[in-house]
Amino acid sequence: MFEKRKHLLYFAMFFILYELTVYLSNDMIMPAMLQVVKEFNASNRNISFSLSLYILGGSMLQIFLGPIADKVGKRKVMLVGNALFLLATLAIPFVSNINQFLIARFFQGMGSCFIFIGYAMIHELFDDSDAVKLTAILSNTTVFAPLIGPVIGSGIIHVLPWQAIFGVSLLLGTIAWIGLYKFMPTGLISPGKFELAKVRDSYLTIVRNRTFMFGIFIAAISITPLTAWIGLSPVLVMEHMQASHTTYIVYQCVIFTGFIVSSVAIQRLGKKLQLERLIRQGGALAIIGLLGAGLLRDSGHLFIACMFIFSAGFGLFNGSLIRLSLMATGVSMSLTSSAMSLLYCVYIAAGLELYNLVCDRYGYSISTYALFNVPLAVCIYLGLLLFVRRHEAQQTRLAHAASGA
Repeated sequence: MFEKRKHLLYFAMFFILYELTVYLSNDMIMPAMLQVVKEFNASNRNISFSLSLYILGGSMLQIFLGPIADKVGKRKVMLVGNALFLLATLAIPFVSNINQFLIARFFQGMGSCFIFIGYAMIHELFDDSDAVKLTAILSNTTVFAPLIGPVIGSGIIHVLPWQAIFGVSLLLGTIAWIGLYKFMPTGLISPGKFELAKVRDSYLTIVRNRTFMFGIFIAAISITPLTAWIGLSPVLVMEHMQASHTTYIVYQCVIFTGFIVSSVAIQRLGKKLQLERLIRQGGALAIIGLLGAGLLRDSGHLFIACMFIFSAGFGLFNGSLIRLSLMATGVSMSLTSSAMSLLYCVYIAAGLELYNLVCDRYGYSISTYALFNVPLAVCIYLGLLLFVRRHEAQQTRLAHAASGA
């Protein structure tokens, strides 16, 4: 039993490395994006647009990968996806114009299509408490990347051209592939031949599940302010505010440390996790943070402190919200996770472009960004409360039905 758990922990470690590498490949290049658009004589709007395309690339394959993973095994699909990510990463340093760069980034973003497979494995192999803990750690990598990515990227472009950033991604991705090859389990494989009609019906069951659809929508719009900050902050901080790379990095670190703090808190709760309570408390912190950021938008350090509070609140409720949403469908975890990943990416990319359009219209400034977050904060908080209320009502009905039987 110990050896099996040790093997699974090694798998989790290398999967975390792969996920971290995928996100680092985006966050390391962000400090250099002003150089990239300048080198290719392109508009600053392409900075955020490159992130939108990267995210959209991550939404292209999920509905196909879920059924394939169920039939041939998650391990094979994961290894192929990692290899495709490495090929796209290798191609980026050789582009010669902004259009080629954007296209290559789109295909590189497809590497994130395969991340849901690892999440599905974790939800298959672990109970609620362990799954939420691991989900918190895995979600932490999406926030840890914006912490260390700009630091690494800024360090690289001070001594090497921006193309070298993708060399680092290539190295880390190769290590992850080797580790996954050695330690990743095959996962559950569905018996029998592939039936397209059955897969279609399963997806229809998933998208007709109101708890799942509503939960994933709220999860996606909740992370959008942080994603928009990643895409817009090079322009907001380094160009509009005329701040240095150091200030940019400090702002990133402060904001995204909030997520890490909340994840550590979740780990310390142990078996005392109450998912509904985490969602309520995290949602309250999140709305306080975004409303405060809107109010204090002209006070740089206080604005960043409020964004820290929002990030901490998001970290508290995110894992629980996703867990309850995924478990609501009763369908294969691979198919459910693939549907989640597709919807998640589409919602985030659409939200990011909406931020980009608003900032393009009213100016790339902290004020524009902060004020746009205010109505979104209200929607997020009310959505979280409604989700928990629906979930608890459903659990009560199920309990009554079980006692009656």
